[in-house]
Amino acid sequence: MAEEPYPELAYLKAAGIVALTTAVCLPMRPYLQVTDVAMLYLLAVVAVASWYGRGAAVLTSAASIAAFDFVFIPPYYTFNVHNAAYFLTFGVMLAVALLMSRLTDQVRSQAEEAREREQRMAALYAMDRELADVQGRDEQVALATRHLARAAEGSAVVALVGDGEAADGGANWPAHDLFDAIDVRLAAEWAYGKGEPAGMGTTHCSEAEALVVPLRASTRRLGVVVVRPEQADGAIDPARRRTVEALADQAAAALERAHWAERHEQARLEVEAERLRTAILSSLSHDLRTPLGSIEGAASSLLHDAETLPDEVRRDLAETILEESRRMTRLVANLLDMVRVETGGLAVRKDWQPLEEALGVALLRLEDRLKAHAVDVRLPGDLPLVPIDELLVEQVFINLLENAAKHTRPGSNVTVSAWQDGPAVVVEVADNGQGVPKGAEEIVFQKFQRAQGADHSTGAGLGLTICRGIVAAHGGRIWVEPREGGGAAFRFTLPLDGPPPAALPSDLSES
Repeated sequence: MAEEPYPELAYLKAAGIVALTTAVCLPMRPYLQVTDVAMLYLLAVVAVASWYGRGAAVLTSAASIAAFDFVFIPPYYTFNVHNAAYFLTFGVMLAVALLMSRLTDQVRSQAEEAREREQRMAALYAMDRELADVQGRDEQVALATRHLARAAEGSAVVALVGDGEAADGGANWPAHDLFDAIDVRLAAEWAYGKGEPAGMGTTHCSEAEALVVPLRASTRRLGVVVVRPEQADGAIDPARRRTVEALADQAAAALERAHWAERHEQARLEVEAERLRTAILSSLSHDLRTPLGSIEGAASSLLHDAETLPDEVRRDLAETILEESRRMTRLVANLLDMVRVETGGLAVRKDWQPLEEALGVALLRLEDRLKAHAVDVRLPGDLPLVPIDELLVEQVFINLLENAAKHTRPGSNVTVSAWQDGPAVVVEVADNGQGVPKGAEEIVFQKFQRAQGADHSTGAGLGLTICRGIVAAHGGRIWVEPREGGGAAFRFTLPLDGPPPAALPSDLSES
């Protein structure tokens, strides 16, 4: 049972219990033994100690002995004791009453402490469980404020001190009604500077109408928590204060974890960006050297030996310059696309259109590259329109077809097919080359990775990575499977999201 808010009332109730015990036993005095009456008074002492605390129990012990002597020890209604043996009874009765009141009070205090710990642990668990579901600092602060206000049974504010400081050198506290009073501001300054609670119920700035608890992290102080109870007496009891301090420590730990997680993520992104820059520079220095050397050699021959070279040789040199320059263009475009994929700058502008348009443009752009291969296109007539960014999907086809041409022998076949599979269209680009080694199905989609047996003189190992980024931006996925009879089959999905257009455009329907 909780402590009486008014101690005088507890003593009055204790006296009333003694009076009630006397009134109950008096009519039965002829039938009760003295020891029976003494036991009933001891029971009253135990009840008072359990309900009202030790002070009231001590009063009950003294009043019980006096009533016992006055009413139940001859001569009745006097405090005279003719039998000296009763003094021993009084002494034993007093000692037993005090001992029982002490033990009962200890049990009561332990029960209250256990109940307080249970309530505090429940509050900590509830806040910790909700903190696990939020990410941003603002959400964490709002959640902690709500739990602190509930624990204080009043209002609360979590004030974080950032890098910015006020003009006078003090912390720049937020504009909140809890900070309107100068006493609360002074308590907040002291609590933040010293790292100890201040304000209501403490020895520092005790005249403040709010309790200020510092947010203590392991390496620094993040700010303060200000709580103000809304009770009539305007006080905060020790149990609730301990709960508020525990919640403040938990909130500080959560905010610090979020801070270091953010710093760790920034550091990871910086390391990844540096690794990407290093890899790009390495790829540029390695993969551009070959086409630049070819262009330089062909251009030098045309410049210095143009008059002596046959027309056929000059044409071959010009074609070499054109082919190698296109190769450099593709390499630089892939590097730029890789940067867009890595930095999240890949903008997708979807439009419902037939898949064969993107494929047709890709085949035209790779006409020279695929002239030594037979390309078999198998698109069914009832294939639905797909919501795609035509330029990006065209780039996927270009990278997959070029990849197939690069990893297969001249004269081999490349098959492009597609079909609808539920709410998506599946596209396959298959070849009959050496295929992807077992266990390397995921590795080939990583940056700067080339399959074994590939022509390492061309390409930077970015094509499949870019394909994965573009397909993922469309909401699909891409993977590779071994093809029956040898070779590799690259497949990717294009989800049919949203309502399809009501009708085909007029130019498409006419064609």
